[in-house]
Amino acid sequence: MKKQLMLLLLVGFAASASARDTLFIGPTHLRVSEDGIISAAPAPAPKETFDEHWAYHYYPAEKKLTGKGVTVAVADSGISSHIEFNGKNIQGQDFTLSASIEDVKNHGTGVAGIIGARGVNFQGVAPQANLLIYKIDDGSRLIGPQAATSAVNAVLAYNESHPDQKIAVLNLSYGVANGGYVPLTQAINRAYDTGVVVVCPAGNTGFPGVHYPANLSTTLAVGALAADGQHAYPNSSYGPQVDFIAPGDRVYTTANDGGYTLMSGSSASAGFVSAAAALAVEGLKKKLGRYPTVAEVKDSLRAAAVSITGISPLQQGSGLIDVTRLEKQFFPEK
Repeated sequence: MKKQLMLLLLVGFAASASARDTLFIGPTHLRVSEDGIISAAPAPAPKETFDEHWAYHYYPAEKKLTGKGVTVAVADSGISSHIEFNGKNIQGQDFTLSASIEDVKNHGTGVAGIIGARGVNFQGVAPQANLLIYKIDDGSRLIGPQAATSAVNAVLAYNESHPDQKIAVLNLSYGVANGGYVPLTQAINRAYDTGVVVVCPAGNTGFPGVHYPANLSTTLAVGALAADGQHAYPNSSYGPQVDFIAPGDRVYTTANDGGYTLMSGSSASAGFVSAAAALAVEGLKKKLGRYPTVAEVKDSLRAAAVSITGISPLQQGSGLIDVTRLEKQFFPEK
C-alpha cells in the first residue's frame, strides 16, 4: 500500500512538472510523461563494437606475395621478444646508450609486428620478410638525427657486404617539424641511389607540414587513415609530399610486454607501407631478375593504390595500397 501511494505521489508530481521535461522514476527503463503516463523508455542503441583487426582487412592474409627473401630494416625504439617473431632470427644494432635493442618505449615492437608478425593472433602484411632492427630511440625523448643517420649509414654498410641479400626497405620512424640535418639527408639520398626504399611517417600534429625527413623526395611519406576507413586520422600531418595513406588509428599489433596493443599515428601507417614495399620488391625481383630501383618500387605501389573518396590528396597522396592489385602486376589473371 505504501509503495502504491508513493507511486501515485510521483505521478502527481510528474503531471504538474514543466512540459519541457520527462521525469524518470525507479528503473531507468521506465518513464513518466508530463501527463502522468507510465511507459517503457526506448532501449539505448547498442554501442558499435570496435573491430580491433580492422586495419588488416585491407591486406588479405592469403596472398602470393609474403615478403619472402626481402629484408626490412626497422629504425625505431628497438624490439622485444614476442611469440609473433619466433623463428625470425631477428638481429640488430643499438645507436643509443642503452646497449641493447630491447624496446622500452613500446613503439618499435608495434611497427615490427605490423610488418612481419607471423600470424599467431594476427598476421603482418609481409609475414615472411626478414627483419633487421636498428635502435635509434631509447624512450627518453632525446631521439636525434645523429642516431637516425647512423642507422641509415649502417644499412648502406650492410648492403655493401651483403649485395645478394641486401636491405631493400628501411622503415625510419623519425620525424621533426621544420627540421633538417645535412648528414641524414645525404645518407638518405645515398640509400635512394643504391635502391633502398626509405619509408617515413608524415607526422602527428594534425596540421599542414609533412615532417622531415618524410618531406624529402627520396623518401616515401605516409599519412594515417582513421578506423572508419573514410577519413584521415585527425592527428595525421599532411602536405603535397604525402605519397600514400595507410591505417593509423587503433591498429592491433605486438606489444613489448609479450602481449598485444592498439597503436595510433603515422608511424603505424609507415609500417604498412614498408611491408607493402617489401611485397613489391619481392614481385619485382622475380620479374626483373634483380633488385629494383626505388623509382620502380614506387611506381609499382602507385599503380596498386586506390584513392579514397572524400580524403584530400594532401592527406592521402596516391591513396591506399591495394595488395590484390599489387599482386596482379606479377600474377596476372588467366
